[in-house]
Amino acid sequence: MKIKLAALAAMLAASPVFADTTNGPDSYAYGFETPTEASWGGWNRGDANTIYAEWDTFVDITWPGDRTAAPDVGASGTSDANIAWNSGVFPASTGNLYSFSVDEYFDINMTGTVPTGPVRVVLQTEAWGMDPTSVLLNDLAPTFSSTTFTGTVMTGAIGEVDLFQNVYYWDLASAPSNYYFAIDAPVHTSFAQVAVDIAAAPVPEPETYAMLAAGLGLVGWQVRRRNKAAKLAA
Repeated sequence: MKIKLAALAAMLAASPVFADTTNGPDSYAYGFETPTEASWGGWNRGDANTIYAEWDTFVDITWPGDRTAAPDVGASGTSDANIAWNSGVFPASTGNLYSFSVDEYFDINMTGTVPTGPVRVVLQTEAWGMDPTSVLLNDLAPTFSSTTFTGTVMTGAIGEVDLFQNVYYWDLASAPSNYYFAIDAPVHTSFAQVAVDIAAAPVPEPETYAMLAAGLGLVGWQVRRRNKAAKLAA
């Protein structure tokens, strides 16, 4: 069995690399969302004071052969963004990162400027076969995480795959100077796509402000009523 896996790994490593948009499903047709449409968002990629980077094929033509890659789908608002992976993980023929022998560790480093004050950091991941076991930002667990899609999907290259898509976000009191994501996954995870979106924390909608004001008004009315009743009883 080990000989067969080794032969398969060698074949995949030697095969040409293609984007998942060629060999796999469109991530945004399933669980991925843009900040414009997502409930966690409210901004456009490329807006002033926002940061964005996305990877779909993990091969960096600038430094071929090393274990890092610059964003290939798109990036904005960042002067430096890269993903790195541990020894034993390699880009497969699908463009995904895969290992048949070791647990997998992916590190994303990004820099960028968002105005001081609260900031929301959003990470979306897609994996085939297995799911990440741990995701941290600057050693912090997510404020919120959710599985946005899971199911068997037909790809263009290898047939059916079990697709896992997740969203994680962090609400931070202030923007850090560097964003460091640590993603852990078990052996045989085929890591397919990842997107990062960062912006000032979303401002509540006008309706939210109206509800808050109404609630505060009701509390104030109840307090005044109790105070008046207390005076009458005295």
